[in-house]
Amino acid sequence: MKKKVLLSLVTIALLGISGCENSKNNASESSVSESSVSNSREKQRITKTSNSNVEEERTDEEVDMEDAQKLLKENTKAEKLTMLFEKGDVVTNGDNAVNFTINGYQYIKIENFSRDFSVSFGDQNREGGVLLVSATYKNNSDKSVYTGPGFSMNVVGYGSAIGRDEDLLENDLVGELLEKNNEIKPNEEISGFVALGVKPAAMQKITESGTAEFELPGFYSKPDSFSKADTIAEPKKERITLSDEGDKNNTESSKFYEDKLTKDNMGTKTMIHEKNLGKSETFENATVTAEGYQITSFEPNEDQASRFSKFESGVVLITVKLNIKNDGESPLNVDSTSATLKIGNTVKMMSENMLQIKSGEDNVGKGSEATKCLVFVLDKDEYEKLYKDQDLLLDVNLYDTDFKRITTIGNIQFELS
Repeated sequence: MKKKVLLSLVTIALLGISGCENSKNNASESSVSESSVSNSREKQRITKTSNSNVEEERTDEEVDMEDAQKLLKENTKAEKLTMLFEKGDVVTNGDNAVNFTINGYQYIKIENFSRDFSVSFGDQNREGGVLLVSATYKNNSDKSVYTGPGFSMNVVGYGSAIGRDEDLLENDLVGELLEKNNEIKPNEEISGFVALGVKPAAMQKITESGTAEFELPGFYSKPDSFSKADTIAEPKKERITLSDEGDKNNTESSKFYEDKLTKDNMGTKTMIHEKNLGKSETFENATVTAEGYQITSFEPNEDQASRFSKFESGVVLITVKLNIKNDGESPLNVDSTSATLKIGNTVKMMSENMLQIKSGEDNVGKGSEATKCLVFVLDKDEYEKLYKDQDLLLDVNLYDTDFKRITTIGNIQFELS
């Protein structure tokens, strides 16, 4: 069987993700045996054509993680493969019509591999990491769509993006798409594998953080056009876990509002106080709802410490979650939404835009809505001694698409305490 068929299936492919089912993520440091790497199992594969007529094609082998591991070992001539972590949780971008899915992934250490790969792994061939990703593109619509770039990840403390290495797997999923000019035809599904090469320096940072930010590709209506007008689904970044500790921390962090500090894993939050509000205020044709707020202590990661160095006693964050709905004719730029926070009768502070993210489009038109989390940063000692028991008053600023403020002081206010 040709390796190209082995690694990329066009239309509906049944992927046996060896060891990934039920999110079995307790495989840390377990060795990938020679037999599991070398022997592919006898199975059947079912594929469908891209039109409504169903055809069945039967072959002797089904593409699975073991086949991908086998090819990885053959291509790199690695003496040993060791499983560091695996996960089968589904991560998706898109909707029911057009979507991209990570079916599962394995983080593997390779040792004593071919010198041909030494440059890719930091000018040495003793050890390196490989993220082996099983993924599927699906187009349930009646028109061709085109996919954009993806399959790269960033790790906290490591300065460079970690990308796909086409030499690790011959004719991988990305290679298959490139041959098709990144086109996914109507009612077509394409599945396969992609491998990312991880240098030892990046592996060390993964050991420290246990997570990475993975870029999921988007979809477009025209080939080679990534303009907003041609966008069907924007590319997005999702945090994935690469160790048991990272998996635990990721579960912990899910209880916090998704500001930039949480999403980019900039440090550790500890909850001090949380309150659901559900209060709404209307300005002209916009309704702003303060869903709640969280007060947390924050300890930045080593690489983020200098950013918070002026807070000598520590950092306290006040994060407010807003929902903004627009029923007017003129769109609002939700990404520019800001606020001032009045503490007691004397202190006023602005929200920190560089620590905030929004969920949804930048510009929200009639009938649409988006979420924005506002962040305020305080010195820990000052919070404990001066602000802890003070009243908090939030004054929200809305902006139009020309970045012009359309509200004045007092138009949209919420008492938080």
